[in-house]
Amino acid sequence: MAHPLEPGDRARHARRSPGRLFRSFRREDEALGIVGVGLGLDGGTNSQLQAPTIGKAWWTVAGLTVLMWGFQLFGFVDQYPIISLAVVVLVFWGLATIVAVWQPYRVSAPLTKGLVATTLCLTVGAFVLWSYLQVIAAPAYGTDEIAFDQFAAQLLQHGVNPYTHSMAHAFALFHVSPNGYTFLLNGHPVTRLSYPALSFLFYEPFLLLGWSTQLAVAVNVFAWAAGIVLMFVLLPRQMRPLAIVVGSFAVYISYAVGGVTDALFVPLLIGAVLGWDRFVTERGPRAWRGPVLLGLAMAVKQTPWLVFPFIAGGIAVEAYRLGGRRAAWRTSGRYIGIALAAFLVPNLPFVVWAPRPWLTGVLTPIASHTVPAGQGLIGLSLFLGIGGGSLFAYSLALVVVSVALLAVYLATYPALKPWAVFCPSLILFFSARSFGSYLVTLLPAAIVATATVRAAGASSTHAISARPWRHWRWVLGGAVASLGVALVIIFIASAPLQIRITSVRTTGQLATVVELGVEVTNTSGSPQRPSFTVENGGDISAFWLVQGGPPTLAAGAHAHYTLLAPNFFSQPPITGGFQVVAFGSTPATVSRSASYLPTSKHLSLDPDAVNTIIPVGKTIVLRAELLDKLDRPVRLADQAVYLGQVIYNEQGLLFGEAIINNSQVGETPVVAYTNAAGVATFRIRGTEATADPVSFEANLVDSKQSYPYGYSQIVPIRFGSAG
Repeated sequence: MAHPLEPGDRARHARRSPGRLFRSFRREDEALGIVGVGLGLDGGTNSQLQAPTIGKAWWTVAGLTVLMWGFQLFGFVDQYPIISLAVVVLVFWGLATIVAVWQPYRVSAPLTKGLVATTLCLTVGAFVLWSYLQVIAAPAYGTDEIAFDQFAAQLLQHGVNPYTHSMAHAFALFHVSPNGYTFLLNGHPVTRLSYPALSFLFYEPFLLLGWSTQLAVAVNVFAWAAGIVLMFVLLPRQMRPLAIVVGSFAVYISYAVGGVTDALFVPLLIGAVLGWDRFVTERGPRAWRGPVLLGLAMAVKQTPWLVFPFIAGGIAVEAYRLGGRRAAWRTSGRYIGIALAAFLVPNLPFVVWAPRPWLTGVLTPIASHTVPAGQGLIGLSLFLGIGGGSLFAYSLALVVVSVALLAVYLATYPALKPWAVFCPSLILFFSARSFGSYLVTLLPAAIVATATVRAAGASSTHAISARPWRHWRWVLGGAVASLGVALVIIFIASAPLQIRITSVRTTGQLATVVELGVEVTNTSGSPQRPSFTVENGGDISAFWLVQGGPPTLAAGAHAHYTLLAPNFFSQPPITGGFQVVAFGSTPATVSRSASYLPTSKHLSLDPDAVNTIIPVGKTIVLRAELLDKLDRPVRLADQAVYLGQVIYNEQGLLFGEAIINNSQVGETPVVAYTNAAGVATFRIRGTEATADPVSFEANLVDSKQSYPYGYSQIVPIRFGSAG
């Protein structure tokens, strides 16, 4: 069967240069009605400029975004006064953009292009500058993945295969916090390189040039900046401000500078999905752009792997509707072959070098028993205790959703064509590891894909049928039923352990929890070997040390465990809630305690500042008021309130020598009781002049477990000689 393009059509397509190809996208978009309105900053008639348009609205938001970048940088002007210049420029340009968008006069095309380009450059420049300041403030690498990738590149420089070498040294080398590790269900951190080869080969040219300091963060930042620029250039006119706005979202810039390496594949994926459906009607090297870039994106990280079947499947359906079954097999096979070849190019040396370690490494995120976490469906088990008795059920649901969504996508094609790139985010929502980066990183590429693919029923040469498969309702029904069964399996498998927090030990004024006592009951019918950790703020800490309690808890058995925080980073603050989580690895399960709220009330001192020198012997009154979590007064009488005094000296802590409520000189803490209004009163008298102020702080003490909590603000008082 001949290719769907006639020979004359094929020749015309072959003569197009890449620049002409991008311009052809624009002409076709305009013909299809994709580019329907002009921007407020586009030359045109006065009536067009006065009409409210989508373009004007988006450019207004873009101006606000530039303005917000100025506000973000303002926090650094004291440390780096030169930053104030950037702040002034960004704030002015943001305001000026909004004014320019809505002014009623015609703007020339060259001036418009210059203003638009300047806005883009200022946004990217602000992001890079902000990232630099973030690194200066906290130079430690935020995740194990970014540390592993740079360490792997450095190992390769010394002729060592990173897939056969432990990555454990990277933790100390790049100062990764234990809370940045990826843990297995048994509590051990992952120390194997877990990504395809391009994830670290990106760094090799820079290492060869002698750049290693903060290299991985810098590459991440510049990759995200490149993604913003590409998104801007490739989107239709009225959608271009979307690149500025979306690219500046806090979630993206935080991931880029914080060590999430997804930014590396974003520019590749944006280029790969640009007009991806045109592969059916293209020939020659120009047609290779999409599959080659997609293959390279898959060679960076596993997330683009899930995009692959949707793009390849969409191409197969389009080719089938243009030229029949044979064309579908030939066209989709060609796309798949080119993409896989591009994927293998950076990976093949390591496949040949050590095939099994390479395969084990790249499949680690999929096949290993890593702890569940994230903002997806797994949150119901981690935080509400719904399900959790089978983490395998989440893996099963992930497979079911993948197959079902792909089947619905193909059966209803092209109804879900705009979803092609974003579908994996919907799939990953059901994963046991559904981090925010998995759910949002595909969005920039999805926007470009949606804006540049042909509308249903349109083609440059032939009309592609917009009607779905006649049996699509059966496919949709089967997909919904399969998903329902998978969800039932997840939620009916109850957690095997009941956990109750029985005791808490804190660090006092440091206000963190350092030790926990828990009662654990095995309600399942099989022995459980729990490994314990703590969740706070949605994050799972390093696994806690266990004293007492059996390593294996028999079915129906009950035991008490004492849990010790392994490091400072794993200690939850007593100012918020936390919960104890127990993981089992055979079978894979998760159990949780109820949320523990150590602080229900707190104190506030009045006055909250003493801005004069108090003569020795003069009495000053501090009132400690009892407040709830919304700072509302708690009218509770006879509540014990403790006021302590200390001198924070350059050489360490010194005892204060003030008298509190007629106590002994220097006594600390001193207790007073609240009156009917919930206020405890302390009368303080200095006994000697000191070079450093005496700091006073009030707290409460839990009546049952005797740990301090509810600390007030610190009020320093400087005592001086009378007269």
